[in-house]
Amino acid sequence: MPHDWLVGPSRSDSARERLYTIAGELIAERGVDHFDINELAARAHCSRATIYRHTGGKKQLVEAVFIGTSTRITDTVRHAVADTTGLDRARTAFTVALREIRADPIARRFPQSRNVIEGARIAVRSSAVSAIAAELIGLNPTDTSLTALAVRSFLALLLWPPADRTDEPPLIDTLATGLLAAQGHTDRTVSTTEAAHR
Repeated sequence: MPHDWLVGPSRSDSARERLYTIAGELIAERGVDHFDINELAARAHCSRATIYRHTGGKKQLVEAVFIGTSTRITDTVRHAVADTTGLDRARTAFTVALREIRADPIARRFPQSRNVIEGARIAVRSSAVSAIAAELIGLNPTDTSLTALAVRSFLALLLWPPADRTDEPPLIDTLATGLLAAQGHTDRTVSTTEAAHR
């Protein structure tokens, strides 16, 4: 058995981060469906037991890698939309998020997974994903129907992009315009309803 460099109480956090990093490299190389704990153990020079002790197992590792990658991409989009509003913000959010996911060696592997449809269903139902979408696009986070539509539309562009990528910007423009128009309609309806109750 190889020397298990990850053992030791003071190394727990750094060990976990190192395992996440190596797991991300393997996912980038092989894809989510071919990620293997034995290969991770060999590359990390540790035992399977150490991996399970520090990370909980394969599912937890994949989730942690996904969360880390998603956080980096979200921060990039957040930075890109920081000084924008309205249609420019919505367009930028969609464009930058799609570009970053497609360019990231780990993130681009998740849509290729055989479990992508189930993953998309989870994303659509996630209040956290909806809240992030609302923030980045500039939507009212309490309008759950509109944020769900935004998430579903984004996933459609990610999973089924147009054959000709030059067709994507007009699709994004139409989507952003429609979402903001619907929000304006919803906001006016809420304001009118609130005024009527006063």
